[in-house]
Amino acid sequence: MLGASTLLAALALLGTAAVHPATATTIELHPRDLGLKNSDGSVNIPGLRAEAERLFKKYERNRANQVYYAQTMKDPTARQKRGTLALTLSDTDSAVWTGKVSVGTPAQTFNIFFDSGSSDFTLASTACGTSCGIKQRYNTAASTSAVKTAKTVRTNFVDGTSSAGVVYEDTVTAGGSTATGQDVVAATSLSATVAGLASDGSLMGLSYPSLSSAGSSSFMFTLAEQGQYFLPYFSIRLSYTSRSEITFGSYNRARVAGRPRWYNASPSANGVRTYWQMALSTPLIGGKIAAPLATHILDSGTTLIIAPPSAASTFWANVPGSQPYSDEFWSYPCASPPDLSFGFSRAFSTSWPVSEASFNLGYLEEAPDRCIGAVIGENLGLGSAWLLGDAFTGQTRVLTDPRAHPASSLVRLAVTNVYVMHDVVQNRIGLSLAR
Repeated sequence: MLGASTLLAALALLGTAAVHPATATTIELHPRDLGLKNSDGSVNIPGLRAEAERLFKKYERNRANQVYYAQTMKDPTARQKRGTLALTLSDTDSAVWTGKVSVGTPAQTFNIFFDSGSSDFTLASTACGTSCGIKQRYNTAASTSAVKTAKTVRTNFVDGTSSAGVVYEDTVTAGGSTATGQDVVAATSLSATVAGLASDGSLMGLSYPSLSSAGSSSFMFTLAEQGQYFLPYFSIRLSYTSRSEITFGSYNRARVAGRPRWYNASPSANGVRTYWQMALSTPLIGGKIAAPLATHILDSGTTLIIAPPSAASTFWANVPGSQPYSDEFWSYPCASPPDLSFGFSRAFSTSWPVSEASFNLGYLEEAPDRCIGAVIGENLGLGSAWLLGDAFTGQTRVLTDPRAHPASSLVRLAVTNVYVMHDVVQNRIGLSLAR
């Protein structure tokens, strides 16, 4: 399978011979309640801490994969030489959005978690014992298109548990988009952090190949390599109040209100693209910069907005009435939430605010007039980068500076979701109003 570094060349060779579907493929998504807020609207602090710990594990594994990817860039045969790799199986515990995907011939259908902050596609297999619990199983023997590779994967977690699996190549279909020879990790064991989840235990990562524990291209990259697209995008609309969806091979024009604003998907410090991220970005409070410029990562696999502890402290120092609740969390007066937005890639004339409802993670039982904010401080090993979950992408509105765009000043009143497009060929991120 082609890597990201050869994708543009491969597409050029395909030329006019590439087969592009006439329409995009759209799958409806459904949210999973992470239990961050209690039924009475109060914040669930233990749930928040558990979510932060899950994210720490996820990004710890991603860092290991980046190191391995860098090594194999120096030695292209290293992937073939190494039999055991790191595995992305704990991510299902922090993923939020699910949809239906079919694997194999004949098709086996799974309820899949979609995660733009990782890259592997993992399924609990029929070879998995009791550690996989009651999860639906991927039966490789029943698929005539499944081809076993020589790659096996394993992850050992700090809690003493582990997950393992075997990499197969198989046919994967999401809606009407089909990729052949897609790498699938067939899990033979699952960590205890995953086994108890009420799901199929399946996750489709959507980020760059450098984050893949198996050295795999994620689904949209494979579609692009094979010319199976109308536009080389996957696009996401997330909402807790109306239809959520993911579109492969284009974007859903019926869901977009206005033209997208495009930002470069910036590489990491070593020059390799990893996450869907934008450099030289910042939170803004009341239109004023509230923290140092840094890279901001879009991650559909969480609800939170996470900043390095020092940046989080700087941010909260700019929020009137804020108080530290713990080392990670801050509270603010529920009646006066900050006017929070984000500006990306130094293009701050258009900023993208976070709604009050998304920013509010719940009130404190011991002080009902104070609420915990969605920006938390946690060291995920990402340097100065921020992590933007669906507190940003799921419930937001666009704010256009009327001084820069006088004709668009009425957009200041629009409250909506943001529609996110991920271009796997030109390596860019498109943001637009959603409808």
